[in-house]
Amino acid sequence: MAAHDADFPHEEVLEKFAVQVVAALGGRINQHWLVKCRGELMVLRLWSKTAEDIDYEVDILTRIAALGWPVARVAEGPYLIRNQVWCLFPYLPGEPPSVVDPIAEQRARGRLLAQFHADLNKLTGVRQRGNWRRCEEILSDQSLDYLLSDQEKKRPEEVQLLRWHLERARERVAGMQLVNRQGILVHGDFTPWNLRYQEGRLSGLLDFELAHIDHRVGDFALSWRGKYDQIIHGYDEVSPLEPEEWELLTPMWWAGLIDLACSHLADGTQDDGWIMKKLLERSPLMGRDANAFP
Repeated sequence: MAAHDADFPHEEVLEKFAVQVVAALGGRINQHWLVKCRGELMVLRLWSKTAEDIDYEVDILTRIAALGWPVARVAEGPYLIRNQVWCLFPYLPGEPPSVVDPIAEQRARGRLLAQFHADLNKLTGVRQRGNWRRCEEILSDQSLDYLLSDQEKKRPEEVQLLRWHLERARERVAGMQLVNRQGILVHGDFTPWNLRYQEGRLSGLLDFELAHIDHRVGDFALSWRGKYDQIIHGYDEVSPLEPEEWELLTPMWWAGLIDLACSHLADGTQDDGWIMKKLLERSPLMGRDANAFP
C-alpha cells in the first residue's frame, strides 16, 4: 500500500464519495480532510497503514459505537483507489476540554477514562493489534540486551540510560506474573486533543490509531506521561487500582519508551530527544524510583 503522497485527494476519490473538500485537517499517521457530502459535513481519511490494521480499527470503532460512545465509525468504505485506501467518517463536532485549570481537566479525564474502560471491558473476542506487545513481553525480550551491547560504543550515553531503566523496570515486575493478568482494549492516546465536548457533554472521542490490547494501566502511558498524576488519581476515584497496578505504572511506562528507543537504535535513526527526556521524568507515583536517576 502506498504511503500518503498527495496534498489533496485525487478527483477520482472525490467522485467516488461524492464529496467536496472544505479544509485539510492533517493527521499524525493517517491524513484527513473536512468535506461536504450531500450538504452534511464529513471527514475523509487517507489511511497510511496495512489492510490488517485498517480492518482492526474499523472493527473496534464499530464495537465501541455500539456501546454508546461518540466515536466515528466508518460511514462509507474502505475503498482502494489508485493503490491508496480511503474511508468516509461522520464529523464529530465540539471543542477539546478547557485546560485553564489543568488539575481539574486531568482529574475529569481520568474519571472519564475509568468509565470508558468499564465499557471496553465488556467487549469480547478482540484480538491483539498487529505486533503490539505488553510491557512484560518487551521487558523479557533478550534481544534488547544484545542490541544495547552492540550499540554501546556508538551511542554510549543513550545506551547507559536505556540499560539502567531496562534493568530497573525488570526488577519492579519480577514476580508479578503479569502474563496471567487479563488485558482489555485500550485507547492508547487518551489526551485532551482527542476529546470533543459540546454544551458540556462528550461529543467525540477521536484517534484510535494506537488502540490495542493491554493492561488497563497501559492506557496511562500517553495520558500520564510520567508527570500528569491527577489523571491517575481521577481514574482511581472511579475504579480503584490494585496495589500491583500502582507498582506496574512505572515499568509499563518505561518499557514502551525503551522499546521505541531500541527501534531507533536498530534502524540507525534517532528521535528529537523526546524519548530520553520522558525517561528522565520523575513523579511521586513512581514510588522508590521517584528520585532515582542513573
